[in-house]
Amino acid sequence: MLKKLYKKIFRHAGYVALKVVTAVPAGLSLASNYAFGRMLGKFLYTVLTPHRRTAMESLSVAFPELDQKQKAKITRDFFIFMAQGGLEMIYFLRHPQGLSGTRIEGRENLENALKQKRGVVLVTAHYGNFPLMSLKLAQEGFTVNFMAHRMRDEKAGDYLHELRSGVGVKTIYTTPRRECVVNTINALRNNEIVIIQMDQNFGTAGVWVKFFGELAATPTGPIVFAQRTGALVVPAYIYRESLGKHCVKILPSEELVIKEDKDETILMNVAKFTRIFEGWIKARPHEWSWIHRRWKSRPGEKEFKEKFRVEGAEKL
Repeated sequence: MLKKLYKKIFRHAGYVALKVVTAVPAGLSLASNYAFGRMLGKFLYTVLTPHRRTAMESLSVAFPELDQKQKAKITRDFFIFMAQGGLEMIYFLRHPQGLSGTRIEGRENLENALKQKRGVVLVTAHYGNFPLMSLKLAQEGFTVNFMAHRMRDEKAGDYLHELRSGVGVKTIYTTPRRECVVNTINALRNNEIVIIQMDQNFGTAGVWVKFFGELAATPTGPIVFAQRTGALVVPAYIYRESLGKHCVKILPSEELVIKEDKDETILMNVAKFTRIFEGWIKARPHEWSWIHRRWKSRPGEKEFKEKFRVEGAEKL
């Protein structure tokens, strides 16, 4: 009983803090937000020792050729980017007109895909200030659905959902699973855009493909939805060009590699898009989320024995 009370109080405090945190950046100028974000990022880099250590370990996997000083610089730059990104995101939610400084490169690729009337699975990564991409596309008149996890604090989650909805971004929650599947399929059949990130650890539910040469558990959803609906798969990402200015880079739609075995098709295409993400990250490593334990889940003997579950296993 007491534990439930503490949890309720803690979550309410978190909700209040969220409202305060989202109100303050909106009241500051964008330049002030960036200045504060730089200070906050440096502070977080100093005090969040476990996260700093995780980032350094992740960089050691991806870029073993870098020395400690180089990895520390990327880690610090990431913390600054993360802090500034959160503040600018809140600012743009309150001042969407500020997104005029964000440009779209490759818009024709998205428009050509939508002309097929089959829907678009826009695959991306936790790279750059990725929430801004959905805001910008919605502002430009595209019907955008962003797939997201539910927050543990329902009230806080509803508040963020309200902010996203206010700028025209629809949300498809990953749970309940059946509801997620139905909503995604309906959106694609309505020729809408569904943005899905597929670059984080997916436990034992996905497939294992090589990410920077090391096997990583990866979600298969984008490929499965594309196969099921005939939707086109379009890779896209966002990166910062200067303070307050970003570029949404939309690449041409990618044809899926089709094999006789459905599971082989899924595995090969997940590997294909993972390689694409690697290229983005190599170009601007400080804009990817290194504090995520991407290689945490490891395939066991069971997974290695399952057909087309682990990339390269068929050669063993």
